[in-house]
Amino acid sequence: MTIHDPSFKEWLFNFIDTDTNLGDLATDVKRDKSFPDCSDKETLMEYIKRRTPNKFVHDTLSAAIDLYNAASDVHDEFSHRAPYQM
Repeated sequence: MTIHDPSFKEWLFNFIDTDTNLGDLATDVKRDKSFPDCSDKETLMEYIKRRTPNKFVHDTLSAAIDLYNAASDVHDEFSHRAPYQM
C-alpha cells in the first residue's frame, strides 16, 4: 500500500468548505492563480508577505504550513514501518 502525500495546496483545499481560518485561506489560495505550488515555508511566507500586509493572514499561513508538515511527518513515519502481520 502506498500513501500519497498531497501537495500543500491539495492538502489546504480540503478545508475550502469549512468555516475556519484555514477554510478562508484555502478559498483565497484557490482564487490566486499565481500562488506557488510548493511546500517550502520560506517561499510561501515571502510570497504572502508581498501580497498582503495582513499579519493575521501571515500567521494563518504559517500555522497551516506547520500543520501540513506535521501531517506529512506522520505519513513518513507510517510508510517506513513493516506491514502489520498476524
